[in-house]
Amino acid sequence: MDYVFGFAGIPKELREAVEARNAEFARKARFFIDAMPSGASYRQRNVDFFAEHFRQYANKDVHQAVSLAIFYLVKDDESTDFFVESFFPHTLMIPVCWKWDNENGGSVVKAAKSLVATLARQVATARAALPILKDELQSRAATTPWLLPPKNFDSDTYVPTLKNLHRAIGDGFCIQTALTQHRATFAKAHPGVRLPGKTKSCYVDKRGVEFHPPGNDRHGFARDSAEHERQCLLAGRWRLGAPYDRLFHYDCTRGDRKLKGQFYGCHSPQAKQEGNPHLNISPNDHVRR
Repeated sequence: MDYVFGFAGIPKELREAVEARNAEFARKARFFIDAMPSGASYRQRNVDFFAEHFRQYANKDVHQAVSLAIFYLVKDDESTDFFVESFFPHTLMIPVCWKWDNENGGSVVKAAKSLVATLARQVATARAALPILKDELQSRAATTPWLLPPKNFDSDTYVPTLKNLHRAIGDGFCIQTALTQHRATFAKAHPGVRLPGKTKSCYVDKRGVEFHPPGNDRHGFARDSAEHERQCLLAGRWRLGAPYDRLFHYDCTRGDRKLKGQFYGCHSPQAKQEGNPHLNISPNDHVRR
């Protein structure tokens, strides 16, 4: 597996010393460092820096071999939450709790050594999780709940559970245990249901909309174009940092009637949609008839 790692919030005074030791924390990975003044908060510029780097891997259509993660130094609550939320649900976000006491004589060499050791531990967490997440999304795409579209699968449980899973991975919990426990939480509200006449189970949201996996006939894919925002593209290739089949989608119905209702687009507000008889909805909320 190929890894593309971002390192956010690295103190600019330490960048050269940290980057010089990259073999200790980014071995055999492509990586980008966004250095900042020690006391600075995250801004949109920081989001753009990493998102544009990641975008090039989607454009090359090599994404199925690439996993994404950002290791971010935890700063003030407001800007850190903004930064992390900007990459949900496509990028695995791993917190790095580390501070440099540079006002009390903490040398660059000592600080860089300490930070590199902390980064190495967190990178090990991501390397342990991402292959298992990739297998979950690719080998079990038809049954995993983690590819459901976050806006169009109407649920009080799904997005909070997906975010809790994300946090558990970032906090270093065993990935297999985290997947099992959070799937059980989701299943209490939305168990897989095999409906009459169907050969596979589906998930049903609060509105009674059925999300059926497509089998081998996959055509979900949102293209990189002026029509779509950057978020559409990234969320249409990765989930929590792991790549999935960009053609995967759900055939969405409601009973035996033509599906009608209000649905979000991947970058647009809710609007009336009508299926023929079903709607195709991708994991990134791209909707087509």
